[in-house]
Amino acid sequence: MKTLQILSFVAVGALASCGQSGNQSGNQANKNTDSVKTPATFTEDICYQKANGKDTTILELHKQDTLVVGQLFYNRFEKDKNAGAIAGVIRNNYIFGQYSFMSEGTMSSRPVIFHLVGDKAYEAVTDSINRVGVLVFSNDTTALKFEAEPLLKISCDKIGVK
Repeated sequence: MKTLQILSFVAVGALASCGQSGNQSGNQANKNTDSVKTPATFTEDICYQKANGKDTTILELHKQDTLVVGQLFYNRFEKDKNAGAIAGVIRNNYIFGQYSFMSEGTMSSRPVIFHLVGDKAYEAVTDSINRVGVLVFSNDTTALKFEAEPLLKISCDKIGVK
């Protein structure tokens, strides 16, 4: 779990440093008052949870403009739990991400898609797997299928995220 937290902090740091690249030595371009101003970045912490019987899913996200990083936890009753890092982008209220997690002592990775609708996040499901065992989602969002029960937006304070 410590590794996942470190991975999340590294990803957030990388996101924070995006846009800080370039020449910091004070060249003439930086002194030009007529230069185009860059828009302020928008950051937000967002958390979702779904409890269905004894199964729980928690999605914790740090959003910076269209980029997201965070953690995703699945606690399935009488099945292996898995928890890991998620990183991706948000486009048209869809999160397209990669979920890297530890399950049964093995590090794995798979794509994930969530559709954000108001205070709900619907996880995409697929019945298609490629020849190396990776889930395959349609590139057409209108063809995606989603779980019937959504994750509900909650205060991140309720699950220990600030």
